[in-house]
Amino acid sequence: MDLKSAFLKLLESKHKNPALIILYTFIDICASLANESKKKNREIFQSYLERYLVRRKPPFSNFDLWAARSSIVHSYSPIGNHTGKEKNAKPIFYYSWPEKKEDVETEIIRRGYSDFILLDIEEIKWVAIDCFNNFYRRIEDNAHFEDLVLNNAEHILSDLNSYRYENELLLIDELNNMT
Repeated sequence: MDLKSAFLKLLESKHKNPALIILYTFIDICASLANESKKKNREIFQSYLERYLVRRKPPFSNFDLWAARSSIVHSYSPIGNHTGKEKNAKPIFYYSWPEKKEDVETEIIRRGYSDFILLDIEEIKWVAIDCFNNFYRRIEDNAHFEDLVLNNAEHILSDLNSYRYENELLLIDELNNMT
């Protein structure tokens, strides 16, 4: 939930590009937690989108989004190993308020790009939240899946307060089992 709060705060303060990194990282981590059998990062990310992105059909493929995530996270650019001329994925460029889609599109074309996707950053926020909500519902409804997620989360990054809270819950659980 820290990541969700972080990307929402970054978006509120108009820090678009750092928000994108956190948004894609949030999707990546949720995908890792939900992973049932995939081995490669791309497969994990794309299968998560296939399973949990259900509200509507977005203007990009799951591969386009994975390539965009890789480009942003690894090079802080919409162009990466899988995007651009002669590549499989279309580069994704972004705009946000107060920018106007038409103005951003004109500038991107002026810079020599012709085959790209232009998204309001809210679209990526929507993807992250929609997937998370559906993922969370499955955890609540399916005890076996909850166990899988907990197993996948075994080594998730925590701080001292989280460890203390976990120890307290374990102690309460032990006391309840004694009675």
